[in-house]
Amino acid sequence: MDEKTREEKLIALALTMPKHKDFMIEQYSKDPGYVMLRIQDEFQEYTETNDFHYLLSTLRKAAEAKGWLALSRETGLSRSVLYAALSGKSEPRIGTVMKILKALGVQIYTNILSSNELSPPAVQNSV
Repeated sequence: MDEKTREEKLIALALTMPKHKDFMIEQYSKDPGYVMLRIQDEFQEYTETNDFHYLLSTLRKAAEAKGWLALSRETGLSRSVLYAALSGKSEPRIGTVMKILKALGVQIYTNILSSNELSPPAVQNSV
């Protein structure tokens, strides 16, 4: 198979495949349990990396799957506030995130960290 034909076939295949975002929204619509697992995974990632981007992206896809209007009604937040909060351009307020999570059926539990987990490791000075 010549290179041009292979490239054309790959392009044709790519055009028939759903975009990842659309695929994920469809999955979220079909399986709420999958949404919960994704959100749980992204929270774990956030606690390890402090990178809020993936969590917001997952929440945005879940919001799109649920429907912005339904989410707006359940949270009491306007759609423009929801769009802004989940845009990834800034970190939303914790109250906003908590309302969104509740509307998506997510409850957050806390753990009290041990003193070893709270304190940075001691730095030894060598003289």
